[in-house]
Amino acid sequence: MGSWRWTVWVVMAACCGATLGVWVDEELKLPHLEHRALLDQDGAYVMLWTPREKDVVFEVQVATRGYVGLGFSPSGGMQGADIILGWICDKGHVFLYDLHGEGNWHPVLDDSQDLKVLGGYQNDTHTVLRFSRLWDTCDDWHDFHITSDTTRVIWAYGREDPPDVGRVAMHGHRGTKSLYLQEPRFSLPDFGDDVSVWNLHASNVSLPDDSDTLYWCKLFKVPPLRRKTHVIGFEPVIEARNLEHVHHMLIFECTLEDAARHYEKWLQVKGAQCYTRNMPLSWFHCTVPVVAWAVGSEGEMWPDHVGYPLGEEHGGTNYFMMEIHYDNPKLKKGVVDGSGIRLYHTEKLRQYDSGVFSLGHSVSSSHIIPPGQNWKTIGHCFSECTRQSVPEGGLKVFQGVLHAHLLGRDITLRQIRNGRELPVNFKDMFYDFNYQQSRVLKHEMTILKGDSFIIECGYDSTKTTVPTFGGLNTREEMCLVFLFYYPKAAFDECKSAPEYVNLLRTLGVSEVYENRKLLDINRKLKIDEEREKKEAAKMIEGFTSPHEPLTMSHQYQAIIAKEPAAVRNMSVYDILHSNATWQNATLLKSLQQQVIYGPHEMRCITILGRDKYVPEVHSYPEFLAIRPLKPECAVKGRSRPTEKEQARRPGPDSEAYTVEPEPFWMQTHYQKPHGKKPVAPSSGSTSGGQQDSVAGPAFLYVSLILTCLFYTHH
Repeated sequence: MGSWRWTVWVVMAACCGATLGVWVDEELKLPHLEHRALLDQDGAYVMLWTPREKDVVFEVQVATRGYVGLGFSPSGGMQGADIILGWICDKGHVFLYDLHGEGNWHPVLDDSQDLKVLGGYQNDTHTVLRFSRLWDTCDDWHDFHITSDTTRVIWAYGREDPPDVGRVAMHGHRGTKSLYLQEPRFSLPDFGDDVSVWNLHASNVSLPDDSDTLYWCKLFKVPPLRRKTHVIGFEPVIEARNLEHVHHMLIFECTLEDAARHYEKWLQVKGAQCYTRNMPLSWFHCTVPVVAWAVGSEGEMWPDHVGYPLGEEHGGTNYFMMEIHYDNPKLKKGVVDGSGIRLYHTEKLRQYDSGVFSLGHSVSSSHIIPPGQNWKTIGHCFSECTRQSVPEGGLKVFQGVLHAHLLGRDITLRQIRNGRELPVNFKDMFYDFNYQQSRVLKHEMTILKGDSFIIECGYDSTKTTVPTFGGLNTREEMCLVFLFYYPKAAFDECKSAPEYVNLLRTLGVSEVYENRKLLDINRKLKIDEEREKKEAAKMIEGFTSPHEPLTMSHQYQAIIAKEPAAVRNMSVYDILHSNATWQNATLLKSLQQQVIYGPHEMRCITILGRDKYVPEVHSYPEFLAIRPLKPECAVKGRSRPTEKEQARRPGPDSEAYTVEPEPFWMQTHYQKPHGKKPVAPSSGSTSGGQQDSVAGPAFLYVSLILTCLFYTHH
């Protein structure tokens, strides 16, 4: 709305009463605010802000002549929210209050008012308020410490001014929007004539109305190029009618040798359901992510010194696979989509070629989240992987994407070098499934040979009654981090999962029956080129296979317990879905210990090395951890509450660090000899019986089955 000549009263009394404030009758020289976000879908509520070193300036522009509310919430609701309420009465007096929410009722006025009014005005249609506040007001009781974590901004407005702050009518317009308030907002630059566009779109994909999840894949070939070309950014192109259905889109390199022989025939095919028997085997070699978009992201632009190369002869590839994850929880009928990704590329080359690799917990049914818990999952990338995959001189990471599904609440990536943890670069203690914009680093992160990583994901399953498993479905879970880096290397993924043997032992299963038929079905198959030619021809003519449900936990139905006798002939699936299993507190504690500190099988895969993959088992690494320090209060005359006092509002960590040789969360590990198993339950069986000390020969078979059952790029 530009700049205005504002005549302002700043008061703390009703318009009709006496005024307590300072009269300002001058033209306010207000700086342009850097960032802008539309908080509602109707365009009625606009928030602008500028992050500064110690504080942040906000401006709200709202289509009302009544009151305006803005807040910052740990969950998106009123409980625990830090709330700003303001309005301008008919005499032009500005009212602005600092409040907090204690539930779904009227917010409470803070004892400490930590807002600075910078101005406000009202015209025939809008109310505009500008104010500032410190990132950290030191009011740990009632104010929200705004950090680089995802911030859930809540908003509301009414059509009339209230008589006073204690008598505000129920708002008819409200909502929430997740944002990064300390990081740069995505903005598409004005491109020159050197920048071209490559659109990759789905071909009118029909979503099934009998399944809530569909992964759809389609192949593309790079457009004709005169010389080496760099992709410098992308944006999603999503059909407005299908915004609720498109959850994420990924673009992968296809890296088979003699790629044209394998992939050219698929270019005329509309696509196929991913990761099922319907998906051609050659597509499983499209594994290296180039673009990662998820709901909430507006797109990405690479830094000025980095670009992704197109074309096999220029260090890239000629064939790509686009994967789109569709979500249809209401099983709507007749949903057809043509969304996709728009890539921007240029012949004006950047200094470095870029790449992407993924870290985290392998997407598999070994990822178990019990019901009714606040749970922690761990994924490792051990130093052996970076020693063989990271080039001399290291890699530079410039941005990353943190990814989980509906139960995800926090994600942290820890980096360890020479036995010491480095300052955390990627962390979000208020992760939001519906807002997965890339985290752009202010200072690039260096990865050297021998570095290791721990990916920690926190989940809230307190409202679930059955276990949740890892998988592709939105109602299954993931724990992943995608890192964008340069210079481009042959590095695809580095993930881990707890050993199945130990997971089953913890569940009270000491031996299982073999299922040779299942093993035969899931052995790795060689690509049959003649068969794929016939499949491609049928698909070009319009033949489509029926959609298959994607539920990885069903694999456990084929694994039958043999010992002990208490669970003999029960499927592991039934054991996992038994209420008795999750009512066993000792079992729950032991399972959490196994997931965090137990041995993990690592997947370390280079771009062309998938066929040579062999799982390696590693123990939790020993290292000196760093613990974030709570900064001293910068507000004059104010001190922080004690740790016991502030337990009422757990908040995100700060950005200052100190080395702590034995932090609390590591003590269990340090007190154990290296490689020794963590707590083993004395009564882990669902029946409370004793556990066998010998696993039995079928356990090697189980690990092999469950490793091969879902052999994908995830």
